[in-house]
Amino acid sequence: MTRWLARSLPALGCALALLAQPATLAAKPSVWDLVKNPKLGAAEQLLIVAERSRTPAEDEDDDPSLPPTATAEELNRQLNARAAALITIADGHQLGDPRLLYLLGDALVKADRSYLPEGRLRLQQALERAPDSPLAADAWFSLATAEGKLGQREAERAAYTRALALEWQPEAQAMFASNRAESSMASGDLRAAIDDYRLALSLGRSGVTRALALWGLAVASERDGDLPTALGLAREAAGFRFGPATRFVLALDLPNVYFEPEYEEHYYRALAEMAEADVQARPEDARPRFQTASLLWSLYLENARRNHDRWLPNAELLRRICQRKLARIDAQLDEARARRAAGKQRGGSSKPGRDED
Repeated sequence: MTRWLARSLPALGCALALLAQPATLAAKPSVWDLVKNPKLGAAEQLLIVAERSRTPAEDEDDDPSLPPTATAEELNRQLNARAAALITIADGHQLGDPRLLYLLGDALVKADRSYLPEGRLRLQQALERAPDSPLAADAWFSLATAEGKLGQREAERAAYTRALALEWQPEAQAMFASNRAESSMASGDLRAAIDDYRLALSLGRSGVTRALALWGLAVASERDGDLPTALGLAREAAGFRFGPATRFVLALDLPNVYFEPEYEEHYYRALAEMAEADVQARPEDARPRFQTASLLWSLYLENARRNHDRWLPNAELLRRICQRKLARIDAQLDEARARRAAGKQRGGSSKPGRDED
């Protein structure tokens, strides 16, 4: 399934991730709070340092702690790992400020898969201590991401539902709905998945949000037995392109999108290749697309068989469809070549007669 990466929790009133929106953090401790509990002062300072640590420097070449040629994904992972390390070394989870728990949990979830269990725990602790925090909606979203990567589908969907209930921005709601749809599809509940993709389409306004909802709806529709609708949706989704015209990418290629499991990506791309092949006017143009689709189905099946994936029968059928269409196209092309060869032969054999005349 294709997912959005979890958004960074709003930091110091500023957005730190592609889709994060400005939000006000919980109120800072007053002077009297600091007098009664000196730990709160330390927590406030640590929060500021940790938040700054996961914001890249204006000139990343001046930051020796980061790899000089890091990709956007690797940079994000490194920055979050750095923030989590700062809070952990300073025992920030014991300073009594739930904002530190929110930040620690979110950073751990984004830093590395091996930190997911602890990240989940810290987010749960933060939500228990401060359920009405302005950070709660994003924390539920981050928690859902952790649950999904840990294979806890029911807990994942429950967390997305809580995030949806707390979020007020339609664009973010659309993102949450799409991710909940993916979780439902992974569990085999295609009706719930299709309903959530349609909800995301009704809420989303940006090209990225709508494109990803269309991709998911295309796959869910095919898995629900409606291949013609699925192919139309896949063509529409592939029509959303991002970046310069000479180097555009699809929504599936964006750095804040991931697949769980990773080989699921082949399913989406294979369906899109079939969709494009079906609308080609010339067999020689359709042929390479069906070849690509067939290869992608094979790559999907190679991995899915090891995992006993529930969508194996669908992929096997779709690969057979590609192979049958390729055989039909090859027969048409062979026939056309034979007709051309026969025409040339007839034309060549008639020339001597004309010369004799």
